[in-house]
Amino acid sequence: MTNLLVKRAKALHLGPANYCWLLDPSKALCRKLAGTHARGATEPLIGMCDSARCPQATHHAGHRPVWAASADSKKVFIATIGRAQRTEKTRLSTELARDERVLAEIDALSRTGA
Repeated sequence: MTNLLVKRAKALHLGPANYCWLLDPSKALCRKLAGTHARGATEPLIGMCDSARCPQATHHAGHRPVWAASADSKKVFIATIGRAQRTEKTRLSTELARDERVLAEIDALSRTGA
């Protein structure tokens, strides 16, 4: 049992917005995005992390404030964007939807006690 826990503990990387369980580096979205630049890396590439899309990332109640602040700031930016900047408004709206999806998942897990 100890050996299994040690293996899992070595794969866990704690972040402010998610926990990364880097059990299979070939499935890590950050590594896929980095391509050949990620060869030989032993940890996740935090600067390229998109935890809302990565299958190895998990979100927990402690991460909620980070996601809520991100969603709030996007709402403010979207409200100030003019008509001429439709592309930027669309991009931010997509990111806001992703933030809100993660918040809903965190809230659902908090209600179930998981």
